[in-house]
Amino acid sequence: MHHNTKVVPINAPRDFAINELFFSTTDRKGIILSGNAVFSRVSHYSIKEMLGKPHNLIRHPDMPRAVFKLLWDYLLAGKPIAAYVKNMASDGRYYWVLALAAPVEGGGFLSVRFKPSSELFAIVSEVYTELRALEQTHEDGGKGPKAGMRAAEVRLGEILQSKGFADYDAFMQAMLLLELKSRDGILARERLAMFPSLPPHHTNEGDLGAALRALYRDSQQMYGQITRLYTQLDQYARLNERLSAHSQAILNLTGEFRLICLNLTVTSSRLGDTGHTLSVISTHLGEASSQVAGIVSQLTTQVATMSRWLGETIFCLGWARLQFEMVIAYYHEILATLTEQGDQAAAAAQLGRLADLRYAFCQTIERTDESLQGLAKELTGLSVEIEDLRKAMLSLQVTYVGGRVEASRLTENGIFASIFEDVRKHIEETKGELAGFSHVIEVLDRLADQTPQIMRTVSDAADEIRRDQEKLSGCVPHDAAAPGTSVPSANNDQPQAA
Repeated sequence: MHHNTKVVPINAPRDFAINELFFSTTDRKGIILSGNAVFSRVSHYSIKEMLGKPHNLIRHPDMPRAVFKLLWDYLLAGKPIAAYVKNMASDGRYYWVLALAAPVEGGGFLSVRFKPSSELFAIVSEVYTELRALEQTHEDGGKGPKAGMRAAEVRLGEILQSKGFADYDAFMQAMLLLELKSRDGILARERLAMFPSLPPHHTNEGDLGAALRALYRDSQQMYGQITRLYTQLDQYARLNERLSAHSQAILNLTGEFRLICLNLTVTSSRLGDTGHTLSVISTHLGEASSQVAGIVSQLTTQVATMSRWLGETIFCLGWARLQFEMVIAYYHEILATLTEQGDQAAAAAQLGRLADLRYAFCQTIERTDESLQGLAKELTGLSVEIEDLRKAMLSLQVTYVGGRVEASRLTENGIFASIFEDVRKHIEETKGELAGFSHVIEVLDRLADQTPQIMRTVSDAADEIRRDQEKLSGCVPHDAAAPGTSVPSANNDQPQAA
C-alpha cells in the first residue's frame, strides 16, 4: 500500500481535466472520511487507502505552513475559505487545485477542488516559494516552525496589500470569480461540457438508477439558473470597481478645490475692502466644497461596506455553484458504480456522502441570503446620500456663478480670471465624476430591486437539493449497506494540513 513508503516529490504534474471536480470530507482533526473517484485517481491513492488517514497524506513540501494555518483559522471559526493548494500524489507528482472548504454537519469539513487557470494563479507559485523560503529560514535559524509561520503570514498580508486586496477575504472573493470565469472561458473555447453524458442503461440499475438519471438531467436546469445568476452578479462586481474609482476621484478633486479657494481668499484679501465680497464668496465656496467632500467621504465608507457585501454575495454564489456542480457530478459517479459494477451496496454508501454536499450547499445558500439582504440595505442608503451630494453640488455651482459675476466688476478682473477658470474646471470634473457615480448607483439599485427574485432562485435550489436527497433515500434497497463509511478514530489531537 502506498502510504507505507515515504513519498519523494518529483517535478512532474499529475494532470486532470478543466471540467473535473473532486471532493473529500474530514473530521475536525483533518482525518479523511470520504472522497470521490476523481480525488482517488488524481492523488493516486485508492479510497480505501485514504480513509482514516490525515489529509496531509497528500501535502506537498512546497506548500507554506502559513496557508494551512489560514485555512484552519477560517474553518475552526465556522467560515468557508478558498485557497490555492499544491498537493502531492502517491507517485511524487504534484497537482495544483483551487480548494474551497467549509464546515459540514457533525463538526467535520468538506473540500471541493477544481483546476486553477486564471492569470492570478500564474503568480501564486512564486509567492508560495517566497513564503516557504521565509518559513525555512526561521526554522533553519532555530526560531522554530511557529515563528516561520507567523513571519510568512505577515508577509502574505503585505503581498495582498501590494496587489490591492484589503485582506484575505477580498483576495479569495476575487480569486474565485477570476478562476470560474477563466474555467468557463476555456470550456467555451474548447467546446467542453461541464457534465459528461449519461452512461448506457444497465439492467441492474433498478429504481435508484432511474432516479439518478432523472435527477442528473433535471438538476442541470437549476444549475443553469444559478450560473446565469452568478454571471449577472459578475457584471455588478465590475460596476463596483468603477464606483470606488469615482468616489476617490471626487475626494481628490475636492481636496484640490480647497487649495484653489484658499488662493482666491489670499488674493482677495490683498485688495482690502474692494475684494471683501470676493473673500466672502471664496469662504462660501470653500464651505460648499467641504460639504461635498464630507458627503463623498461618508459615501466612500458606505461604498466600502457595500463592496464587502457584494463580494460576499458573489463568493457565496460561486461557492454554491461549485457545490451544485459537485452534486451533479457525483450523481454521475454513483450511476457509474451501478452501471459498471452493478453494485447496489457500494452505490448506497456513496449516497451517504451526498448528505455532506447537500448540507454545505444549504449553509452556503443561507450565507447568500444574509449577504443579499445586507447588500440591498446598503444600496438604499447610497441613494439617499447621492441626493444630498447633488444638492451640495448645486450650492457650489450657484456660489461659483455669483463669484464670477462679482469678479467681472473689478478693475483687477484679470487677476481672478485664471482662478475662476480653475474653479469652473474643478466643478465640471466633479460633476462628471458625480454623474458617473450616480449612474453606477442607479444600475446597482436594479440589483436591490432584483434581490427578492435572486433569493427565491437560490432558495428553490436549496429546496431542490433537499427533495433530491429524499427521492434517492427512498430508492435504496433495504438490504443495501447503510450510507456512510466507518472510519477509525484519530489518535492525533492536532488538525492536519488540508
